[in-house]
Amino acid sequence: MSGMNSKQRKMVYMMAIIVLLVPIVWLGMPADAPGTGGVIAQKRHQYELGESTLGDVDPASATMNLVLLGLRGVATNLLWMEAEEQKRTKNWSQLQSTVESIILLQPHFQTVWKYQAWNLAYNVSAECDAVEDRFAWVKKGAKFLIRGTERNRKMPELYHDTGDFMGKKIGRSDEKELFREFFISDPDEERWEGGPDDEINPNRLDNYLVARQWYERANEVLEESGGEQHKLALPLFVGYPYRSQMDYATARQDEGKFGEITREAWATAYREWTEEYGREKFRTPGGDIMFEAKDNELRELAEEDGVTFNTKQKWQDRYQNMVNYRYWKLRCEVERTQLMTEARRELFEGRRLFREEQDLIGAKEVLMSGMTKLQEMIDSQRRLDGSNPLLDEVELIEDAIKAILIWQHVLTLLGEPVPDTFPLIGIWNNPQYEMQRQDLYDRFLKWQGSTAG
Repeated sequence: MSGMNSKQRKMVYMMAIIVLLVPIVWLGMPADAPGTGGVIAQKRHQYELGESTLGDVDPASATMNLVLLGLRGVATNLLWMEAEEQKRTKNWSQLQSTVESIILLQPHFQTVWKYQAWNLAYNVSAECDAVEDRFAWVKKGAKFLIRGTERNRKMPELYHDTGDFMGKKIGRSDEKELFREFFISDPDEERWEGGPDDEINPNRLDNYLVARQWYERANEVLEESGGEQHKLALPLFVGYPYRSQMDYATARQDEGKFGEITREAWATAYREWTEEYGREKFRTPGGDIMFEAKDNELRELAEEDGVTFNTKQKWQDRYQNMVNYRYWKLRCEVERTQLMTEARRELFEGRRLFREEQDLIGAKEVLMSGMTKLQEMIDSQRRLDGSNPLLDEVELIEDAIKAILIWQHVLTLLGEPVPDTFPLIGIWNNPQYEMQRQDLYDRFLKWQGSTAG
């Protein structure tokens, strides 16, 4: 450049600056909408690395001072400590504010969303006396988790946690009867006009069916993300939508709903469990297996993977045991039948006649009919070696023993002797169920309001 004059050097410098600005602009142009802007902005959106403003963190707090000094981790730890203290002192309004600050600093840390949703729905709600108020806090926990999925669209575990929340917190808590009702018809009638809170249940579905949708989305995200999840073994994780369908059918039975909708729910569960889940391939140390693979299919898979047929059978059996595949297949197969539906309906009705209407004659007759049908169902499942897979079903054994307890008690009240033989006597006399029978007897006495032995 020594031969150039001042004007020429300035032109060269200007051209160099312009050339350098092109990649800088290409890489660093800010986005004016999701997916726009330069390469860095687009990558930030693609991998969800962008953070929300920290403006909601108290600017006068020690936490903000730490953030400004670059001590983000220390600031987050302080906020977690504050949240625990606010939970201990039941300072709920301040707790919510602190939680909001935590997620501004840790939006991609899954534990934040799961733990704080649990905190709101389980710990805070338990402090409320009215069930409606408890449900309001449960909804806040659900909405918090949903926000977590919106901020972390590539984390299948968060979608799965949301499914767990919708299914188990709504459907298995002590207040499940009212929670399930509120999930369909929110107690805030002024806002939701007798319908559900559409932020958690926009399609007015049963909570277990909403849970199923979240589990399905978790599986979709898992597939899209290339199989990255660290919550459960893959066959267990993938099976949750199908199990949620079974939970839906079971919940309807528990509520005394034994019509065609419930039978169809079980039929759907059986079809999907065997034809969809059962035909999905899972990778094992012995190669690919399918739960519903027949011997000829297993031989083909064994040949493809270079292992023996016995090896393939061993891994199929091991994975079936992992997910309790055969049990759930049998449960769905049996529950979808008209005979089992009638047996369950009559046992439920017999308990109701005894407990609610004190109709001893009606309860005796209906319970006997239900017990007879249940015995018929059990007899239909006997294997060639004499064993019976239904006798491994804890829930069925419990229902049978409950029915016998009430039936025998009704006979005593009527002054009638218990006959030497009756349906389900094999279960009643089986020493294998002695502890279960005694536990149910003790519970029956409490249910009756009696402490006599």
